[in-house]
Amino acid sequence: MLLTSIFVLAGIAGTAVTYALCDGLSLWWALLLIPAYYAAAAVVYVMWLFTAILLTDGTDPSPRLMRFYHRCEVHTLSWLMVLLGVRRRLVGVEKIPTDRPYLLVCNHRSAFDPVSTLAMFKRWNMCFVCKPELFKIPVLGPAIRRAGFFPIDRENPRNAVTAIKHAAEIITKQGRSVGIYPEGTRTVGEGEMLPFHGGSFKIAKLADCPVVVASVRVKRGLLCPAAVELRILDVMEEDYVREHKTTDMAQRAEQTIREDLGI
Repeated sequence: MLLTSIFVLAGIAGTAVTYALCDGLSLWWALLLIPAYYAAAAVVYVMWLFTAILLTDGTDPSPRLMRFYHRCEVHTLSWLMVLLGVRRRLVGVEKIPTDRPYLLVCNHRSAFDPVSTLAMFKRWNMCFVCKPELFKIPVLGPAIRRAGFFPIDRENPRNAVTAIKHAAEIITKQGRSVGIYPEGTRTVGEGEMLPFHGGSFKIAKLADCPVVVASVRVKRGLLCPAAVELRILDVMEEDYVREHKTTDMAQRAEQTIREDLGI
């Protein structure tokens, strides 16, 4: 909503300046000028953001730079979702730890899930473990890398172990929460859900952090989801994480989500 407000104010300000400089304009011109200046402000911002992303070395971004890009991208995603008319709902937010980072796990319904989740979790400094293919997409790949996102290749055991250790270090050393989809890939069919991989929960073991369990419901639209609902269902505290195996945590999280989704 922040960018929407800024662009609206830019439209109003630009229109006011135009009226001050041009005598004789009727009030009907405001119906054209306000959206025109709004669009111009949006274009300038997007061009600036893309230029900053493409020109900045993102091989090893500093924590301060990652926070900057994270905030920019979160507000940009929120604005785009408003522009596209995607309805968002976050339920159970009071269950989320506010005094320490955590591992977020949930089912995976669409390629839009990380985007919508990041937008709804803008109060938290969060990054996601993603498939390597996403980092090869022009603009998107550099953008998420500079925001601290990182890939995991589940087909390569050595790479997967390295990614899990890196995720744990992000939680312990940077104080950032990490999101991951234990299914490993998204399920398209309604009422479907893949088994959770226990390896995803090794992140919480290594970081000694809580696990936040959430379910995702998506109402599909023409080009993007029409509505996304994220429900916080359960929090496995540190004591539970220490005392139980990763397979136990995966089973508990999967069962909790299945019960909530009715599958």
